[in-house]
Amino acid sequence: MASLLLLAAAIIFRKASASPIDSFSRAHGDCTQFNIPVVATAPSAIYDIPRVNNDIEAAAWTIHSGTWSIPEGPQLIIRNTTTFGTFNIHVQLCVPKSTSKNTLQIATHGVHYDSRYWDPELVREKQSYVEASLKAGYTILTYDRLGTGQSDIPNAYDVVQAPLELEILRQLTLLARNGTLYNLASKVNSSSAAFHSLPKPNKVTHIGHSFGSFITSAFIARYPDLTEGAIITGFILSKYLGMVGTTAFSPLFGGVSPYNRPSGYIVCSKTGIQNIFFGGNLTTAYSTAMLDYGNAIKQPFAVGELASAFNIIGLPGPGLKAPVQYVLAEFDFYICAGDCKGLADPKVLAATYPNAKEIEVVIQPNTGHAFTLHNNATAGYQLTFDFLAKHGL
Repeated sequence: MASLLLLAAAIIFRKASASPIDSFSRAHGDCTQFNIPVVATAPSAIYDIPRVNNDIEAAAWTIHSGTWSIPEGPQLIIRNTTTFGTFNIHVQLCVPKSTSKNTLQIATHGVHYDSRYWDPELVREKQSYVEASLKAGYTILTYDRLGTGQSDIPNAYDVVQAPLELEILRQLTLLARNGTLYNLASKVNSSSAAFHSLPKPNKVTHIGHSFGSFITSAFIARYPDLTEGAIITGFILSKYLGMVGTTAFSPLFGGVSPYNRPSGYIVCSKTGIQNIFFGGNLTTAYSTAMLDYGNAIKQPFAVGELASAFNIIGLPGPGLKAPVQYVLAEFDFYICAGDCKGLADPKVLAATYPNAKEIEVVIQPNTGHAFTLHNNATAGYQLTFDFLAKHGL
């Protein structure tokens, strides 16, 4: 029988410091930030994976995880457990200044970043998915996944695991659908009219990026009645998925300033950020300033996330009837080994979501894995908004 891993408050390590995002009026809407205590229970495991307490061990971890003869997935499980507790999740809710829509988007970021991935400050009008969504009339919720940004920072090995993150997304979605999310926003912003008397969203759509798309894909497969549509970015099932391995991260231990994480948290070097997230023509795809910014807002990740990822990747979703759009960067190194053109297999996608209303795959040209940090970001956003509008979302 599985043992229970009880999370007392004492083992929640600390909240990481993160640069604040504006919590007031934007060009096309208003935003607020607050913490939500999320009660979640999920299956977990104790994995046989190396400990990381310094830079040398961080590099050794990547070599170990990339060695072909090392067991992976279920073979790493020492014993199964259950994790339950209350986790403070830092969220940003943004509402448009005017809209006829009542659709909420919930956006889940990937490994190496927090929710600022969706809302880069460098040139918001040209890069921010949040700003573009407000301009298009959508309300949008972004959040720092467990272990990142201003959310709680628990044990990196035994707590921050993929099934728990899937459950946190479910709980946030339920809070949105029953109106609790908007009620909380109005209470923490009692002086702001923008968050008063918000009606419950009529429709909720989900968007993910990279590891956030692993979670989002699993969510719509397991809980198809909780979404009206999904946008999957930086992820598709193919023979090249993750082929480049974790050594491309060029990792460092996340225990040093400004991150100050406990054992088991790894952060990309700047070379790793470029390797994984940037791609395309060096003179037109992105600028030095974009790469510098992408490096400045990076976040450590917990090694337990990757050890447990097999639990959520490729889950079939025969119950899903909503539309799904895959947005692939043309030159995505981590997902497509550098070239995503022609990799989408319609038979695989149809087998994964056989009853989806529509499955569309689009390629964003001259772009790498982090499409919000490239010059033609808003062109890709428009493809998504057109897809959502086509389906009444």
